[in-house]
Amino acid sequence: MNNSKRIYRAAIYVRLSKEDGDLDDVRKAESNSISNQKSLILNYLKDKEDIEIVSIREDDGYSGATFDRPEFERMMSDMRAGRINCIVVKDLSRLGRDYIETGNLVERVFPMMNIRFVAITDNYDSSKKDADLMVAVTNIANDLYAKDISKKISSSKQEAMEKGIPTGNVAYGYKVVFNENKVKVMVEDKEAADVVRWIFNEAEKGTLHSVIAAELNAKHILTPAQYKVRHNIEKLEKLRGVKWTVDTLSQILKNEVYIGRYVTGKDRVCLYRHEKRHTTNKDEWYVFENHHIALIAKEQFYAVQKNKRKVIKPAKKQTVNMLKGKIICGCCGSSIHIHPEKHAKVYLCTHRKRYGKDSCNCLPVKVDDVYAAVLAVIKEQIQVFVDREMILKEHHNDSRVIRQEQVYTEAVNKCVKEMDRLMELKSGLYADYTEELLDEKEYLQLNREYSQRIEKLKIQADEYRQAASQYESAEKTVAQLKAEMLRFKGKRKLTQEMVDLFVAQVRIYENKNLEIVLNYEDELKKFAELNMEREAG
Repeated sequence: MNNSKRIYRAAIYVRLSKEDGDLDDVRKAESNSISNQKSLILNYLKDKEDIEIVSIREDDGYSGATFDRPEFERMMSDMRAGRINCIVVKDLSRLGRDYIETGNLVERVFPMMNIRFVAITDNYDSSKKDADLMVAVTNIANDLYAKDISKKISSSKQEAMEKGIPTGNVAYGYKVVFNENKVKVMVEDKEAADVVRWIFNEAEKGTLHSVIAAELNAKHILTPAQYKVRHNIEKLEKLRGVKWTVDTLSQILKNEVYIGRYVTGKDRVCLYRHEKRHTTNKDEWYVFENHHIALIAKEQFYAVQKNKRKVIKPAKKQTVNMLKGKIICGCCGSSIHIHPEKHAKVYLCTHRKRYGKDSCNCLPVKVDDVYAAVLAVIKEQIQVFVDREMILKEHHNDSRVIRQEQVYTEAVNKCVKEMDRLMELKSGLYADYTEELLDEKEYLQLNREYSQRIEKLKIQADEYRQAASQYESAEKTVAQLKAEMLRFKGKRKLTQEMVDLFVAQVRIYENKNLEIVLNYEDELKKFAELNMEREAG
């Protein structure tokens, strides 16, 4: 007898939104802090011998009204890859405040993926029999809270935008303070402002952006992203590998905020209406001239723009990415783009490219190698399908073989015939009882037995009919797929049409391992199972 206890591989998930951080109730804000959430969960798990901590995922500054959060996505990627089979949170609202989506995760997705889910302060553990109690009710309250907060924030931000009051992060080189009227205003942040002035001075001289970036990195000047979190050692450590780049400098050098011009409303988002962030038209922008102290004179700013136009190179011919939208990093779940290297173009994880090789184990893979692997898998699938079709064709032509459709039809007819016989017998029982050929006990017993047998035959007949319907549907689907497959049987080069038809997703893992998921896999598997039944017949 095996008495070994199942060990769950758990991911701890903690989240704190900006709204949570701004709560008037200081004690509640402290209760929800990232550190306190982790401390509570770790304390809860310390005596749980059946749970082993694999990872801790933190989304600091992300709203629970949307699931577009980086660490949440990485946790879900770990779940899909089988690296974890347990998720632990402080409470359900940390997972999300949209009760429909959160309920879908807890009640459908997690059970389907065999994931144990624990929300500590809600006393929820999916491994317990009564785990579904109050889940929906709790999440409804969370959703209403998120919508109410989102409406209030959206309204106040809209009013601030119309008045030119800074509402979010300001450009590198500035900071926000309260003036004498207790209104937020932008003022110079001297340390960063001096860096901005130096960048513009070098650019005006005609210094290449790559040279400017190299010098900033050599002097260990914090990038804008690092400078923003310079007082938070934990966050700064996570950005340790971030460097000054040509793209970063380009964003600074074209930003009119440095000549005192302030523009708001370039993009909008509305969480309570589930409206994603989107860019707006220029006529919807709010533009304020001489809004704040300029760091750069207008003459110098426009001279730099003129220098940039002189060195603009003609755009290179873009490489067509046939797997766009279908290829992701299997290690961290980030998107994967084509990146040119010295000898070949490669597929590279965007997270690894941005944060350095230590941030993700997914190695670059040559584009041609990925295309070759995808083509090989498609051709193999086509060949397997064609081979099976040939076997089945010979099988069909064998007069000794009874087609499965015929078997189902005969089984249904047999059930119906037997039901008719039993119904006739059952209808005669009462006459036998009135003529005293049967006593009351015999009459009731036989009536019950006939009823049970008739009901059982009804179920069997329905199952045969359903099986016949599934088989017919599978045959039609595969017949359509067969016509498509035969079009590409002899192809020696991958095409966009083949990718669109056959490929569902491609994942790249560490050591350059590929996982290629094809469309129609479920249909082909079902058809194969049905055909195995037919061959057995």
